[in-house]
Amino acid sequence: MTDAKQTSFLTDTKKPANLATLTQPQRLELLETMRTMEAREWVQRYRKKVRDLGKIKASAWWSQVYLDIEKRRGSAAAVDLRKRMNETR
Repeated sequence: MTDAKQTSFLTDTKKPANLATLTQPQRLELLETMRTMEAREWVQRYRKKVRDLGKIKASAWWSQVYLDIEKRRGSAAAVDLRKRMNETR
């Protein structure tokens, strides 16, 4: 998905006001957009840690964050997040 396609749905003036009224394809598209944006945010956080603390400490920080995500959301979600982060770089 391209950025324009992902954001076009979010900026569409005809979109329903309530998330519960979204159609299945709209919900899936929104979920995909949210997951991609989350990956971008984690990449930005990691890069900021590298600038502030250095690569070694940033890597240790990310390892701990990754383990926490894996505990809370499960292994599949953590792997998906890491995959998306690698795609956005």
